[in-house]
Amino acid sequence: MRQIQSRPQQQQQQPVQESVRPPAHVPARAAATKQDVENEMLDRAAALWTTRRIRSFFLLLEQPSRTTQR
Repeated sequence: MRQIQSRPQQQQQQPVQESVRPPAHVPARAAATKQDVENEMLDRAAALWTTRRIRSFFLLLEQPSRTTQR
């Protein structure tokens, strides 16, 4: 009788490479300038203003119509 020898299977692991590139929303330079801070504040203010306008619009749609028939 032949004996069957099983070879342990080698698990091939690919090395995990960390991303060297910073995410798109992070500026390339390390130190944020005053202009960058101001731009970020303006972006946040614009986003908040837009969100409030959209919410107000949907609230107006939800209100029952106030049409008076003559």
